[in-house]
Amino acid sequence: MLIYEVNLEVDEDINHKMAAFLQEHLQKMLDFKGFKSAYWYFRRPEDEEREPTHTLWTIQYVVESQNDLDDYLNNHAQTMRSETDALFQGQYKATRRILHLLGVAGLKLPGGD
Repeated sequence: MLIYEVNLEVDEDINHKMAAFLQEHLQKMLDFKGFKSAYWYFRRPEDEEREPTHTLWTIQYVVESQNDLDDYLNNHAQTMRSETDALFQGQYKATRRILHLLGVAGLKLPGGD
């Protein structure tokens, strides 16, 4: 399992329109093989010592395997990014990273005491 993370910096004047778009976009992403869930977070600019001039979001997709992510990146990512750019180009910035799970602390597993 790994996390495909997308960090968005969205112009304030389009954040409601983009939020509506992202709800459908997230569902499309979950249709790709190996994409299991998506967590959408709001980041407060003041927590990052930034001026509140943009809306900051992080989306973390839980992906089953590196092969599934590679398939998405090689065969589908450009189309998904183009759809977003067609509506919002120049009004947002996106950065991406991949997180590989090393371990989990504090998680109670089924059947464990």
